[in-house]
Amino acid sequence: MSAAADPGCRRARFAHVAVLYGSDAQLRNLLLPYLAGALGRREEVLVVISVTAERVLRDALGDAADSVQWGGPGLSYERLGRMFGAFSDYLEQRHRAGVPAHVIAEPDPDISYDRLSQYLRHLSMANEVYAAYGCPMLFLWDERRYPHEVMAHVRAVHPLLFDSGGLVINAEYCAPPDYLAANVPSVPAVPIDLDLDVLLYSPDGLALLRRRLRSWGTDAALGDRDTDDIVIAVDEIATNALEHGQPPARVRGWSTADAVFIRVDDHGRVGIPQTTGYVRPRTDARRGRGVWMARHLADVLTTHHSPTGTTVTMRFPR
Repeated sequence: MSAAADPGCRRARFAHVAVLYGSDAQLRNLLLPYLAGALGRREEVLVVISVTAERVLRDALGDAADSVQWGGPGLSYERLGRMFGAFSDYLEQRHRAGVPAHVIAEPDPDISYDRLSQYLRHLSMANEVYAAYGCPMLFLWDERRYPHEVMAHVRAVHPLLFDSGGLVINAEYCAPPDYLAANVPSVPAVPIDLDLDVLLYSPDGLALLRRRLRSWGTDAALGDRDTDDIVIAVDEIATNALEHGQPPARVRGWSTADAVFIRVDDHGRVGIPQTTGYVRPRTDARRGRGVWMARHLADVLTTHHSPTGTTVTMRFPR
């Protein structure tokens, strides 16, 4: 699984691989030769993995572990959208500099099922998002941790598999539009007691919505950056609902002990394609920028369409 360092072959160097392991020894045996080869060629390696897996690889690498970048700004599983945006920023910077790089990632062991579902949806779009940067991306999956049905999803979103049998083309890989359309998360139930409930009949109501969101952020003891992210993301989605849907748009918000939820409903007849908002839109694109921005500010963003309209739900960590 070695990769050429020639910047002129960047797309050819790209690989989107699921590394399947069932023991610490297997993880070490799979990745140590790969890491040693990349570091021996003086290529950059960014690793964002579980504490347990990191300890196994650090011990195996010895002094060479200091040559690996373990995590970085924005690379936290507290906010999935921000994390995948940070991956893009890292790879784009290396691409512009002509520096060969590798990314090795693994979901947090305590990730909830709904957030794991969102993580897998991001991975389904990895070929479209990251291929142009020409950097191999390896995603680790500890088979001891996940049930069979989750591992079936893992195989569906990775075109290549790497385990003790070597690197193989994955016959179970599912094209992103098909995978995303077949695995739409259910719409979260709205509680009776809401922190926010606003009806928008025209863009004139957006300023009031932004003020209500900031006040809510203060009442919920959110930090300034978190409140800003919520205001920007919700404003983008609400603007889309008014522009492309059919007013009124309804914005509802509620909170739990660990998260803040926003749901935006409109009465539009045309739904948002499930692939929208993962790939950065062109600067002259007329649609898709709002969903892309909101998806990368939120932890989880889901879209649903029914005969009655479109629903966008966003989750932000507290």
